[in-house]
Amino acid sequence: MYKIVNGIEKIDKEDLVLSTEDGKTRGHEKIRMRQCVKDIGKYSFPHRTMEKWNALDNEVVTEHNVHKFKEKLD
Repeated sequence: MYKIVNGIEKIDKEDLVLSTEDGKTRGHEKIRMRQCVKDIGKYSFPHRTMEKWNALDNEVVTEHNVHKFKEKLD
């Protein structure tokens, strides 16, 4: 998810994730997903990782280096 959000992976992230637009969230910008109609979408990678991504600390998510991001996860 880190690579998708930060544009490292060449994937059109607008099709996968939606950022929150209100300023009422604490910490980093949270991710929301489009509602899925079929089960296949519910079990896709973005849906499985969204909740975990939103639970991360701000200092982890805003890291600019992949290696430092991985270090802070531990």
